[in-house]
Amino acid sequence: MANELANLLSGVEGRAHHLIQAAPDRALLPQTAQALLVALQRLRTLHSKLLAFGQVRRRTNTEATCELPALVRQLGDELQVLQLGLELRWEPADHLPALAVDAQIAHEALLFLCSAMLRAERGATRLSIVSETCFAGAEPHLQLELTLEWSSEPRVTATDLQTDPTFALDLEAANQLITEHGGELVIHHLPGRSVRTVVYWPIARTTANGSATGLEPEPVQLAHRYGGALVLESDPSVRAMLASELKATGRAVFACADGASARSFLEATPDRFELIIVDDPDRLDGGDALAATIRTVAPRLKVFVLATEPQAMTATWPNLHHIQKPFGVHELRRALASVLAAG
Repeated sequence: MANELANLLSGVEGRAHHLIQAAPDRALLPQTAQALLVALQRLRTLHSKLLAFGQVRRRTNTEATCELPALVRQLGDELQVLQLGLELRWEPADHLPALAVDAQIAHEALLFLCSAMLRAERGATRLSIVSETCFAGAEPHLQLELTLEWSSEPRVTATDLQTDPTFALDLEAANQLITEHGGELVIHHLPGRSVRTVVYWPIARTTANGSATGLEPEPVQLAHRYGGALVLESDPSVRAMLASELKATGRAVFACADGASARSFLEATPDRFELIIVDDPDRLDGGDALAATIRTVAPRLKVFVLATEPQAMTATWPNLHHIQKPFGVHELRRALASVLAAG
């Protein structure tokens, strides 16, 4: 279900973005186009919840780090887009260490957590966030406390959380992400008054020069070779989106829907292609015919995988790049720019 939703989201978002670009005057764009993008964002969030709830989002990068201030700013912007009328108050400590968790994972966990809190106290609008370094355990952690309260007397009855499946999905998805990545989650609920959640995140270790470990250097920008691009994607909407974005970079694009066609292109003219986009990481397994063809006739080919979840395959595929489904136009453009600029 999640994989199908990912394909649908990427294709529809590509169509919506091109519709907006094609408008002669942005001021004349119908409000429904903007509402469509907001609805798509909600669907993308649902897809992420399904993956987290099903324990698919496993920890793959133990060296990843992120900064809490940037996370809270992103969270506030996203909650504002949803037009919930929240009053967000954040009281950061003077010196906050980096977190030993991937920024996207941490963002999704906090977003799911806020969604669960909003379901627990529907109508409450005062959200406060407090953070501090905690030394209570064997290892120091960063403690993040989120409290949702009513700014006035509640006008609705308290939600029965035991019978609310959407609350369970949100909370369990957040809990899976937090615990899977070394954290801990505690929730306190006073029905009709407030709901408070406390997240304990592991702190990133620092190197001798004081920088957090796991930070990757900026990609080196090299000149493009403007070679051909081979697209292997079974979903027609996503395939059209990929082809359109690659053509905009000046590449000659050859699109196909199955592995046999991709192999035929490579075997006929292997020197034509600079890049191949593959819709499933399983196609790169040792026993797959496409993987054998790439290794035999085009070993230096850049491989770009559309993965539901990143997989540790860089040891066997040194030129491997990936983007996680579902992705939007801007995410795809950034990823393609990085891949095409790589040596």
